[in-house]
Amino acid sequence: MDNALPGTDPSLNGPPRGPHAFTNLFHTIGRALTQYKDVVTVTPETPAREAIRLLEQHRFSQMPVVERGQVTGLFSYRSYSLAVVNAFDVPGRHRTDGLSVWECIETPAYVQGTDEFHRLFDELDRRDVVLVGSQYQCEGIITAMGVLRYLFEAASPFLCVAEIELSLRALIELAVGQDELPELAGACLPHYPPENVPTLQGMLFNDYVMLIGHGDNWDRFNSIFMADRARTRARLEQARDLRNDIFHFRRELAVKDREALAELRHWMLRLLSLAGDVATPAIRL
Repeated sequence: MDNALPGTDPSLNGPPRGPHAFTNLFHTIGRALTQYKDVVTVTPETPAREAIRLLEQHRFSQMPVVERGQVTGLFSYRSYSLAVVNAFDVPGRHRTDGLSVWECIETPAYVQGTDEFHRLFDELDRRDVVLVGSQYQCEGIITAMGVLRYLFEAASPFLCVAEIELSLRALIELAVGQDELPELAGACLPHYPPENVPTLQGMLFNDYVMLIGHGDNWDRFNSIFMADRARTRARLEQARDLRNDIFHFRRELAVKDREALAELRHWMLRLLSLAGDVATPAIRL
């Protein structure tokens, strides 16, 4: 039996309502809520077997138990397993096929949507799920996997850009020695005095693009990138533009941007693999 989660307003789980929705600038628990329309609940009288089938049907690991507009607890695979084990401790009772959800209920933990994520970790480690709000005004549900997916989506563009930049630096080092760098930079990086050309670690990503994509330098990089110079430069410029958008927080990435970023990362990985027995550069955070 599917029941509406009490006290919820689906309109709250959307994009910022205006330029002054400052709370949306912070990664708080409320931003990782499961959509209200996707929350399935049961009543205390629901047979446990039926509740298990609902969990399997919706691929959930737990559901809120709702009675008279209030959340009275949680039903989960774990709470059901414990109820089955406890049933064998009751004298004269060894059948568990008649258990109801009420007999398998466990007390949920609650957090607030404005809380920081670190408040979740201990509870999620113990229970795998917490509810947001209170039993009288439940706003949603947070699972360990939901938090993992949310944080991965938030962090993965930065990690991906770091892998691309470190890999590109490694490819340049394979083609050019540090003592040769001033000569190559002189052809395409006039903003660096010849006597003060920085190391690769001190250069900007755009410097890498200019260094590799310049016609006078291409003979040094052709064997590494194994492609047309113009196409190689265009891909590096795409990586540069995405990097700058990400690190300067210019806009939200679209799905196509994330896909392009992933393909650029795979491109770097393929080039490093083909260039020789070179380990992928480790990211130091």
